[in-house]
Amino acid sequence: MKRKNKVLAALFCAAVLINVVSWFCKPAVSWYRRYIFPLWTNTLARVMSVFPFSVGEILIYCGIFVILFALVLPVTALVFRSEKMKKFRRGYFRFVVWVIAWVVLTETLNCFVLYHAPTVEEEYYDNRTYGKEELLLVYQELVTRANELSGMMQRDADGNVVYGGDMYAACKTAMQNLGTEYPYLSGYYPNPKKIASSDFMSQQYLCGIYFPFTLEANYNGTMYLMNDAATICHEFSHLKGVILEDEANYFGFLACIQSEDPFLQYSGYLSVLNYVAGEVKKVASEEERAALPAVNEWVLKDIVFLTDEAWERVEKKAVVSTETANQATDKFLQSNLKANGVSDGMVSYSRVVRLLLDYYNGKLWESGESGNE
Repeated sequence: MKRKNKVLAALFCAAVLINVVSWFCKPAVSWYRRYIFPLWTNTLARVMSVFPFSVGEILIYCGIFVILFALVLPVTALVFRSEKMKKFRRGYFRFVVWVIAWVVLTETLNCFVLYHAPTVEEEYYDNRTYGKEELLLVYQELVTRANELSGMMQRDADGNVVYGGDMYAACKTAMQNLGTEYPYLSGYYPNPKKIASSDFMSQQYLCGIYFPFTLEANYNGTMYLMNDAATICHEFSHLKGVILEDEANYFGFLACIQSEDPFLQYSGYLSVLNYVAGEVKKVASEEERAALPAVNEWVLKDIVFLTDEAWERVEKKAVVSTETANQATDKFLQSNLKANGVSDGMVSYSRVVRLLLDYYNGKLWESGESGNE
């Protein structure tokens, strides 16, 4: 028992030490992401890919039960005082500690450390300054391309997009192609998995989720189809050690628009359009916005999270209100992001706009600095 306790103590100490080092040594985190982290995706992720369902989702439910049982177990000491029961309680609490140790260690190695890797801008861009003019050019490009692609989609009788290809294979290929430019994105990708509780996930306004303790890329099976490809590529980015949400948004966009599949391209443009539109609204006058190209009726129909029919079904089955579920998730995400050094919390998702400006610099305008950010 003493040996087991020492092992547990060593695991917790190792997790603390690794976290501390990651905050102060970016080169070490960069090396870890490039050469060590792929070992986990090539082993644990491959094992998890054998299961057609999300193992992480099931483990979360099991974890809730384990914790709840641990909370009520001490009460049994008032009724059951036999040596066997005492031994069972001691064994169970030791089991709980091992579970916690596993979660802490996998969260550290597969998530927390990676928040401190060098950013895309630090590694690939020049920290340029952009102004309103460049932002409007990017918005115009996104709208134009989305409008063009919207007319190329296959649709059902209700006008909803349908897709007959192998989306998983297309997303894997798109991400692997990015690996030629961003080496840490190369290599093996498992199939993504739909979350069984996608209706509840929709109440939290979540498109996808990455489980560090099982290395699975999961997505919301209830949301409208046009969200799927960009979300899957976003979650694939997390599987390659890209933990910052703005960067995962960026790689999801980039993988999709550089694909040869128009469906993926359209999903990519739609995935960032609202972020850029929000920034345009902040800096451009009504007259300037009126002069920009307008999204067509198909784009307006396709740039939704859930269809009206899906929302009606979700709300009808809901155990808790959507507002309550969404607020609880927002608080958790805000706390998690800030605890890992992302000072602006969920606002960081919209920082993808900055990366889009970097990407289009030299493509839509002469590469150089603008004086009006």
